[in-house]
Amino acid sequence: TSVPLSHASATPVATASGLLAMLKETDPILRSYALTNLLKVVDTLWHEVAESLPDLEEIAEDLDLDLPTRQTAAAVASRVFFHLEEPVQALRLALEGGEENFDVVNDRKSAYVECLVAAAIEAYIKKKRALADGVVGDGDEEKKKMDDDDDEEEEGLDAEKLQKVVHLMFERCYADSEYGHALGVAFEARETDKVREILDQCASSHADNATLVQETLRYALDASMTLVTSKSFRSDALGIVAGHLQKMFDAPTGTAAHRSAAVLLCRCHQLLAQAKPVSDIVSSLLDGSEDDALLGLQLCFDLVDSGDQNYVNAVADKLPKKVASSSLGGVESVPTSSENGVDQNTTASSRTDEVWVRFDNALRVLTGGFTSELALSFLYKNSDSDRLIMENLKKSLEERGSGRNSVLHNNAVASHSYLNAGTTNDSFLRDHLDWMKKASNWAKFSATASMGVIHAGHTTEAMTLLEPYLPPSSDSEGGEAPAVTSAGGYAEGGSLFALGLIHGSRAGSSTATRLEASNFIRNHLRNSHANEVISHGAALGVGLTAFGSGDLEIVNELKELLYTDSAVAGEAAGMALGMVLVGSGAGNTKSSVPPGDAEELLEIMAELKNYARETQHEKIIRGIAMGIALVNYGQEENADAVIEEMRADRDPILRYGAQYALALAYCGTGSNKAIRILLHTAVSDVSDDVRMAAVISLAFVLYKTPERVPQLVKLLLESFNPHVRYASCMAVGIAMAGTGDPESVSLLEPMLTDMTDFVRQGALLGTAMIYMQQPDLCNSKKIKSFRERLSSIIGDKHQSTLTKMGAIMSTGIIDAGGRNCSIALGSRNGFTKMTSAVGLVLWLQHWHWFPMMHMLSLALTPTYAIGLNKDFKYPKNFEIQCNSKPSAFAYPKRLEEKKEEKKKRVETVTLFLLFFFSPPVALHTQSDWG
Repeated sequence: TSVPLSHASATPVATASGLLAMLKETDPILRSYALTNLLKVVDTLWHEVAESLPDLEEIAEDLDLDLPTRQTAAAVASRVFFHLEEPVQALRLALEGGEENFDVVNDRKSAYVECLVAAAIEAYIKKKRALADGVVGDGDEEKKKMDDDDDEEEEGLDAEKLQKVVHLMFERCYADSEYGHALGVAFEARETDKVREILDQCASSHADNATLVQETLRYALDASMTLVTSKSFRSDALGIVAGHLQKMFDAPTGTAAHRSAAVLLCRCHQLLAQAKPVSDIVSSLLDGSEDDALLGLQLCFDLVDSGDQNYVNAVADKLPKKVASSSLGGVESVPTSSENGVDQNTTASSRTDEVWVRFDNALRVLTGGFTSELALSFLYKNSDSDRLIMENLKKSLEERGSGRNSVLHNNAVASHSYLNAGTTNDSFLRDHLDWMKKASNWAKFSATASMGVIHAGHTTEAMTLLEPYLPPSSDSEGGEAPAVTSAGGYAEGGSLFALGLIHGSRAGSSTATRLEASNFIRNHLRNSHANEVISHGAALGVGLTAFGSGDLEIVNELKELLYTDSAVAGEAAGMALGMVLVGSGAGNTKSSVPPGDAEELLEIMAELKNYARETQHEKIIRGIAMGIALVNYGQEENADAVIEEMRADRDPILRYGAQYALALAYCGTGSNKAIRILLHTAVSDVSDDVRMAAVISLAFVLYKTPERVPQLVKLLLESFNPHVRYASCMAVGIAMAGTGDPESVSLLEPMLTDMTDFVRQGALLGTAMIYMQQPDLCNSKKIKSFRERLSSIIGDKHQSTLTKMGAIMSTGIIDAGGRNCSIALGSRNGFTKMTSAVGLVLWLQHWHWFPMMHMLSLALTPTYAIGLNKDFKYPKNFEIQCNSKPSAFAYPKRLEEKKEEKKKRVETVTLFLLFFFSPPVALHTQSDWG
């Protein structure tokens, strides 16, 4: 008896062999029946069905069969591939299987659908990014070779059907109000139109829910900073976000949504480097209510905190200013216009004196050096610098005869400047002038320059402090400066460098005093070509005081010094050129320099590259290489052409510069392309210095996700190459600075006993950076034993000079700025601090040139919370509640001076002598023996 087909599926199927056998039948009805039932049992019997995958795929592709049969075969095969964990193949067949078998909308909770949708989104993003990138660069070529297999699989996907699945997912996101998910896909795929569509949909669907719209825009802004790796696409996306935020900001003033939109809009325009819209927002807030005005002033503080003084100056220039009227003795405003071209004179004339005071305060914050004054005041009043640390350090060096070692003496002076950075406390040096005078030649230059680190930000007294050391100037205006001789000039050169450090270490220092100092140093720069030492100090001083200004006159003056072909002065000139043009991208196809200067700067950059290849001086080549690296700060893919050119050069010094150019161009972006190139260089370049620079550069690219750095360099710490091990220690230290992270410390611990001395130096410096601003309880009190280890290394005569150097510098770094400073590459708003990044890169050059040690001053950031009222005065009874134990933030315990105890004569010695000389006594008598 035959069983009717309609009743066959009533009994549970224990094996699929019968159904699989029916696939061989020629009757299409039997095949269709077998496929329909296989689809029902494939999730449990897929291991049996897997053997017939070729047959299923053959049926799915057989055009002679009807469409439902082909779709069912594709659906069965897709399920099998899903269970075999081949999502791309499963997706390919699911797209062929039709919407009935792959229902994205109604079957959303199914593991099968979720997996394939994820694969579809990933494939969609890859296709769209490949389309957006067009011709791939060298870095992408390497990745393409690695992903060849995946690409071949994805090529078989039907583009139209794939796009339909992804668009259905977008619709699902709109229906569920999950705009963040949709934006994530759009950002990853670099689809500008899709970003605009999502934000438009959000704004139109939730016009009555300002909070949701604002949260979506906030997410879009944050995602563009973290997810997007393409600078050009980021600019397009931010432009769209800014447009929506502007609509919210234009809504009725005084509301919370209006103020939140102002903050986000400022961040957006700052990312786009647009100064005019930001000044319009600040002006609008300052003209508003008292709460709005306070927010406007806070935005000014946030702008300064980002460390881009050139951008801050541009914002300040576009703010309305009150000037005295020449005829009536009244006041009038400088005419300004809003972004849409509407004249604002009407608003300006109606401003009261109280409102003008707000504008004066805003300018005081932006360009008047107010933030620098606050930092100086805090560091001076709250310094917890322990003088005994330096006393013990000096004593240890002198006891072991190391006081005669100029390298260690120089390091001790630099360490003292770290300990008291920005506190203006130089009493130790004044009390030990004889010890200071041991410095000679370049050590004298460095010792004088250290005054600039101690007095960083103390701009009002800078000239008075350095007057004894500064080179003589002309007696009268217009008079010629005294002739400079080629000999000596170490103190004079160091003082010019110190003057630059005082004005350039804090991004918020006064623009007027900085310009005055710059002009003073430039005067000496022009007149000191005969003395390379003074020229060296003057060039570095000019670079610091004209930091980021892009002044073409200064660039030409530094270029003249470079062409004197003096090795020492040329190195400083190259670095100073980079500081003046930092972040401008001069010489690149796309740059931020004014159109009028672009062509001349393009020629200058080309000349510099040619000069680097022609000169015989390695120091000049290094100076130019570092200068080019600084110019490309924050340029991302715009700098790729220059970086590739330097990477391919035969000269290892230019390749060395290329690594730092990569670090600064992609600083904080977490770019996978940059990381891949750096890791490749770290294990393949023939030059140790280049490999070292590549590993250290990882810390800059990944500083926003610092926990990734120890994971990346874990294997590199075990490298046979000591330079790579040293660099790995420094990378971990820079990335994890001020965190006290126990895992990072334990990672560096074995390096403290490495067989190579400079690796031990790197481990000491890295550990000291991690332990910055950590209490004695940190890491189960291991920090205390680390401090003891530092002092024992300094006093150990068996330790090499390089290891002692590391210990001495670490002593200063761990307690930097009176124990109130840490190394911070990012600002509170998520921007990379230009001064910190550049300062750290230049500080790392102390490997080649010791005076660069003082550049750490730029990277040291005071950690404080300051409350001010609307009049910029400290409010009474201002307190911040902290629920943590005081010991978690307590300063480390100060050292205690050991008191020498005088030994007293012990009386028992006399008794012993009396006993010794007494007549012998018989121990036993004869009677004792019986």
